[in-house]
Order: sequence, then structure tokens, then C-alpha cells
Amino acid sequence: MTAATFTRKLAAVALTVTALLGIVLLSRVPWRSSAEDAAELRVSWRIPAPSNRRCRPPTEAELRGVLPHMRPTEVCTDEAVSFRLTILLDGDTLRAGAVGLSSPRARTISVHERFPIPPGRHELDVNFLPDPPMQSSDGSPANPDPSGFPQGLAMRLSAAVVAGPRDVILVTPDDGGRLVAVTPPPPS
Repeated sequence: MTAATFTRKLAAVALTVTALLGIVLLSRVPWRSSAEDAAELRVSWRIPAPSNRRCRPPTEAELRGVLPHMRPTEVCTDEAVSFRLTILLDGDTLRAGAVGLSSPRARTISVHERFPIPPGRHELDVNFLPDPPMQSSDGSPANPDPSGFPQGLAMRLSAAVVAGPRDVILVTPDDGGRLVAVTPPPPS
């Protein structure tokens, strides 16, 4: 190895270590909103998109021309479940509307919303429910209570939050699939 090659490799290692150290140190700096007198509410999550699967026996026309060993016993279609997100802050609606798939092929639902809010104490209500409500096995509308939806499809949060100037409040699901509001630690 020549001296020039060794110097280049040493410089590359030093630059990599410096960049890594910079990233580690900057990741520890708390981020606050840029607006001096406003706080920010962020609602963010990504979940697998549930679907309604409907299956039926194949028709004679569908089986025509298909080799016997390749004939399906049933033909199924999957329809993604759409959701409705409603966010209320002190009784005022910040958002109310449908949330669709991230993309037609992704099969995930992503929610990423940001709202400027005034500093202070607020009552926050977030509802993420299937829209239209899923039906139970007998065809009747399902119970709007989140515990009535299979696999935690519905998520709700009703909480009092306190935001200081330039604070960011994050609403996201916890490990158990329940919505939580993550607030900044009190100033020390």
C-alpha cells in the first residue's frame, strides 16, 4: 500500500467517524417548533391496511379452459377498509375526513398531520375509525366502540394536554395499539 492510498483511507475513516459522531450528538438535541409563540400538534402513524375478503365458488365460465389440477375451489377479492380520522382540539374540529391507502400497492395506511396550536392546556380528542363502519357477521353495523372492532382497527384518544411555546405534541399508537399523546418533558 502506498502512502497516498493509506492517507486516503485514513481520511475516509476519520470523515466517517466525524460524521457518525455529529449525527449522534445532534440526535440528542431536543427539537422545538420554529414559531416562537405557537406549539404544534403532530398526528403520525403507519399501520397495515386491513381488508374485507369476500370469497365465492367459481362459475363454470371461470373454470372453462383451466386444467383440472389448477382449478380454484373459490375466487376471492380483497377490498381495503377505509378509515375516517377526526381530530378535535377544545371542541373545534382540526380535521375530519377519510384516510386512504398510502398508495394502491403499499397496503398500508399512513397518517402524517401537523397543526399549529396555541400554547396552554387543551382537551384533545382523536378518533380513527373504519369508514363506513365494518359490519358484523350478521350484516348489521359493528359497534362503534373501539373494543368492538377486530384486531384494534379503531383507535381513540381523549386527553388533556399542555403545550408550551414551541412545544411539539405527538399523537401516535403505543406498542399495544392505543393512541397516546407524547408531550415534551417539563423544563428543568
